[in-house]
Amino acid sequence: MRLALACVVAGSAWIAMEVGGGLAFLYGGVRLWRYHTVPIVDAITSPVVWIFAVTLIVPLSLVYDRHVATRWHGARRLAARLVFLMTVGPFLEVVINRALFIAWFSQPLYEYTVLPTFGGSGSWLSPLYYATLIIHVPITDRLLGTAIRRAARARS
Repeated sequence: MRLALACVVAGSAWIAMEVGGGLAFLYGGVRLWRYHTVPIVDAITSPVVWIFAVTLIVPLSLVYDRHVATRWHGARRLAARLVFLMTVGPFLEVVINRALFIAWFSQPLYEYTVLPTFGGSGSWLSPLYYATLIIHVPITDRLLGTAIRRAARARS
């Protein structure tokens, strides 16, 4: 139950960041991306990507924490998590958009419009965009703290 709650909370935090950040740039005259599959909120987001956020953010972070980040504490752990988010996030977005949506559905889920890479499936700004996922860490750690602490003790 805690894992499901952590997934919903982390996904919701990311959704708020995506929509808020996208709208802030859009109102400033810059469209960073455009969703093509079930677009809403001026094509800044899509419920389809929300499913990915809720189902992927916490499980991937937990796997990473269990195998890597539990070895460090404080600033080193935060830096390791940021490196993970800023590399795995952009990689997965390109794979999901190109291999799943473009290849299977002949339409991208989204396309980046500023500094695009991989035909709009990525952007040179993507690592910064995925750094915002760090917002879920304090909440997830609080909700799943016992499990995370047990995993850390088991590795010691």
